[in-house]
Amino acid sequence: MPVLPTALRAAVRSASTGVLDLGWPAHCAGCGRPGPVCCPPCTRALSVGALTALPDGTPVRGCAAHDGPARQLLLAVKERDRAEARPALARALARQLVELVPTGAVRLVPVPTRRASRRVRGGDLVADLAARTASAVRTTGRDVGVERCLRLRRAVRDQTDLDAAGRRANVAGAFVLHGRPPPGACVVLDDVVTTTATAAEAVRALRAGGVRVNGVLTVTVASVDGSDGGRARPTWAAGGSGV
Repeated sequence: MPVLPTALRAAVRSASTGVLDLGWPAHCAGCGRPGPVCCPPCTRALSVGALTALPDGTPVRGCAAHDGPARQLLLAVKERDRAEARPALARALARQLVELVPTGAVRLVPVPTRRASRRVRGGDLVADLAARTASAVRTTGRDVGVERCLRLRRAVRDQTDLDAAGRRANVAGAFVLHGRPPPGACVVLDDVVTTTATAAEAVRALRAGGVRVNGVLTVTVASVDGSDGGRARPTWAAGGSGV
């Protein structure tokens, strides 16, 4: 098969992209504007930072509050098959990881995903984000890896329709350390922290196994103030505690 000249290959790619865009226009997964998968305004919205804490004081650091473009970007990846937006989430997570653990080696521990969720989404989103995040930070020369050392020890329900108390009961004692504890600093990674129930259970299981947990990293953060029956409420301000 003859090899096309570089200029011709570029022209073919350009023409193919134009044809595809007629049927499937490129648009931002966060706001829907025509253009890249994560436009500059949505990239900035995903980088504002949001802080809260677990009941025991463990810091939780997110890329943004669970609202606005950041929420839409996460939902696009989770529910609308916009897998091409995953790198944008990973880059935002990498920036927040550096804020959470500024120096030294660190291991990311993804929260286990239910088998049903993996089946629906075609794989383990949280583990994939952990791998992408670690890879992004390693380009700066840091020793960052992923340890998939948490396992589900029993079945848990989908938590979407559960209130805060229901979520705590659903995951209580559900995780266990699998294998030897990773050495050094570890950070739990999840895609969203709402009532903090899942993150708190992950941290508990790791610490029970002798792991040094420095904090929790997540794409978006929401909080609960108890006045709405346990539904998640957004926390916009970076540094605002919402537990």
